[in-house]
Amino acid sequence: MYLFEHEQKRKKVIRNSYLSVFILSLLLSLYFFFTDYGLGTQFIIRGTISALFYVAVFYFAMKNKRWALFLVKVNVLMLIIMLVAAIVGLIFGR
Repeated sequence: MYLFEHEQKRKKVIRNSYLSVFILSLLLSLYFFFTDYGLGTQFIIRGTISALFYVAVFYFAMKNKRWALFLVKVNVLMLIIMLVAAIVGLIFGR
């Protein structure tokens, strides 16, 4: 099925926005690992494994693999839910 030019641009913008938020979630994840564990061995191991996973998923998402795009969308959705929960916790928490 062929798409019109504006539909192709819209899908490309949406895909690129998901990928950019995915990269931001990698940086946020590494920051949280660093604040939780410092520069110890645990941070290096978990941070490296996490970064390798993110890089692999990002690589396959750039190649338009469906499973990688699904993982990107799930990760972005989880990030949005965590941010909403953090904001609600700040508003109604102690």
